[in-house]
Amino acid sequence: MMHQNYNPETAKIYHFRYMREYRAVAVLWGLLSIIWCILNLVAFVQPQWIGDSPTSPGYGHLGVYQHCFPDTGRGIYTCSGSFVDFKSILNDSFRASTFFVGVSALLMLIVVAALLLFFCFRKTYVFVFCGILQLVSAVFMFLACVIFPNGWSHSEVRTICGSDANEYRLGECQVRWGYILAILGIFDALVLGVLAFFLATKRAKIEIYSTSGTVTKSEINGYSETVSKRSLPIQVMTVPDNEDRYSEYSQSQRQQPRNGFQL
Repeated sequence: MMHQNYNPETAKIYHFRYMREYRAVAVLWGLLSIIWCILNLVAFVQPQWIGDSPTSPGYGHLGVYQHCFPDTGRGIYTCSGSFVDFKSILNDSFRASTFFVGVSALLMLIVVAALLLFFCFRKTYVFVFCGILQLVSAVFMFLACVIFPNGWSHSEVRTICGSDANEYRLGECQVRWGYILAILGIFDALVLGVLAFFLATKRAKIEIYSTSGTVTKSEINGYSETVSKRSLPIQVMTVPDNEDRYSEYSQSQRQQPRNGFQL
């Protein structure tokens, strides 16, 4: 098996390109995390998960904790329900969905705040921490989207969607953009979480070959010490055997003057 000769200058070029691409992906991951955090908050506060359609008997729309009906006197929609007061939420299914979506949004806020930790701690640990939070956020959003249709049998929902509305049956209503955004957020958080672990793994490999001009000796012969790249080219010197060294020593002794006379 032939090994490729080590070229420090070529390694520097590839390392620079690799670091540039790695930073670009890491910045993209951070931006997408911030964007999803904002969208997660929007999906949580907006009462646009389901709503009336042209064929529905009533008018209004609902979110995880708010239900809105038109005020004919003022010509606006009046919303009721608050995530602070769980008793104001229509049923237990909507309360559970409110909890899971709220915790999912809170975890994404922590992820955004944790971006500041890149200046204080090792980047590998920060990526792992954020990746775990994003995966848990995806699981909580998934639970919210699955539990939410279980509350469609409530009387307030049937007022808007008709008598055909029941558990996991929407009746004459239609799914609004808030619910669709929450479903897309599940896959978004999963992708971000997996990408965070990928970046953490690659970061651990990058730290082996740092930009300080050194390369670990473990890449050469299995040790953990670091040596300079400039010292890698090693000159091998052949050591003569004992007989040759003794003959050279004897010859040098004969050539030295003894008692002021040259032998």
